[in-house]
Amino acid sequence: MEKTIKRILVPLDPSIYAEAATKTACRIAKVHGGSVDGVVVLDANEIKSSIVPAVGPYYPMMVDVVQKRTQHAQGILEDCMAQFASICEEEGVTHSATEWDGIPSQKLLSSSISYDLVVMGLRTFFHFETQGEDGDCLSEFLDETITPVLAVPSTGVKSSDRALITFDGSFPSAAALHDFARLVAPFDTEVTVLVADKEEREAKFLLDEAVMYLAAHGIDKVETVNEELPINAILENGYIDDFDLVVTGIHSKRRFKDYFVGSFSKSLIQRGTNPVFLSH
Repeated sequence: MEKTIKRILVPLDPSIYAEAATKTACRIAKVHGGSVDGVVVLDANEIKSSIVPAVGPYYPMMVDVVQKRTQHAQGILEDCMAQFASICEEEGVTHSATEWDGIPSQKLLSSSISYDLVVMGLRTFFHFETQGEDGDCLSEFLDETITPVLAVPSTGVKSSDRALITFDGSFPSAAALHDFARLVAPFDTEVTVLVADKEEREAKFLLDEAVMYLAAHGIDKVETVNEELPINAILENGYIDDFDLVVTGIHSKRRFKDYFVGSFSKSLIQRGTNPVFLSH
């Protein structure tokens, strides 16, 4: 059994999604013999700009307000790191936590390049001090990262018994297949490979290739499905709800425009109910 997920990164924020991501990352690390690192990002400039105008007579009066808000955010992030450490210690997983100052999406990207996997919530709350609602860091992060991402709902990944791989033969979907094989190899997972909206001969070729690749990595509990419906129609009919995890490729806006995979991955993220494994 291959065990190649050695370094896992978990972006932390004050939400149940980050807690679920931490527990999921620990579970994976224990099976792969890896470690988990948490990271928090304090965007002090965003806090300042949300309170103080760039120029004007009121600036000196607002300095104290900015300092208090920044200290408040700092305290919340310290609590996030403490909770992360507590979960990892309870699970017996090697861990560390780091704090950065800057724009969350940029700092997470720079941090992720030396990791095998990023586990994070399907919803992000990195701008909790200024926005008080879901952020868009997940979508920004996915557009750039080279590291595969496991995005989890608030309940995390409850089971790894059944996984669905959506495969269309594109480079991103192939990358997702390859990366997922590394992740799932030590688990006893039943895998279904789905090809949608393809001519029968092409679909058979893609399914055969995927099965052979998985088998070469010791994954032999594999079923195949050739579906005539478009992938988003399959999402709408509830088929994916039978699976513990959905695997799909994502296309960078700067390289491709592929609405087959792009709209599907976005729909999965917006739906927010299924754990999703994503890769470029």
